[in-house]
Amino acid sequence: MCEMVPLKFQFLQLLIMFHFSYGAPRKLLLSVYYESNCPDSKSFILNQLQPAYYLLHEYVKLKFIPFGKSRSISYGDEGFECQHGSAECLGNMVQDCALDQLKKESDKKKLAYVACEMHSEAGSQGQFDCVEKSSLSSEQVEQCVTSGQGTILQLESEYFTSLLNLTFVPTVTIDGEFNQEIQDYAQVDLIGTLCSILTDSQPCAQYYNYLALNNLLNTQTRNIH
Repeated sequence: MCEMVPLKFQFLQLLIMFHFSYGAPRKLLLSVYYESNCPDSKSFILNQLQPAYYLLHEYVKLKFIPFGKSRSISYGDEGFECQHGSAECLGNMVQDCALDQLKKESDKKKLAYVACEMHSEAGSQGQFDCVEKSSLSSEQVEQCVTSGQGTILQLESEYFTSLLNLTFVPTVTIDGEFNQEIQDYAQVDLIGTLCSILTDSQPCAQYYNYLALNNLLNTQTRNIH
């Protein structure tokens, strides 16, 4: 199976071998630093993260940090300034408040909520459709936003984001470590990036078998024509 790993990912296996102990691999912590109204964040979460988590949920743990290139003003006393305007600031805070309510829930439920927000941008419009769809209390989320708790949560997200000194949104880390090659490949093929680490997992074996079969069929089709 190893020979079927794309060459561009082989070096990643060496970088992250320490993630594995003897026996079954532990879950990788995949942290996603994003913005509520960012088109690249939306594309990544809907087109890369959702299918990757669907395939590899037994091997990956998720953490969401909705802040990106925003910044606090007077430590949040005067609000925040966000890359895509004030609506994004509201969306980031709504998501932080809802994710705080979801902290004891499954990653599957957290991802479903975030994906709903990224698709609809409901939170950034002051609407709680995705909150209610996730069986959360819209009143509690609204209170979080207006009471100052949301500001505290956003300041925490700002702190964690500042540790990365990120230049692109969305940014991902694995087990808290940033690697530029992983970041670049994750934007276009998150499944392949994670599978270059999780080479012994059954879902990744099936993934590479699919790629090999697809490549073979495409080659045969080209030869026929």
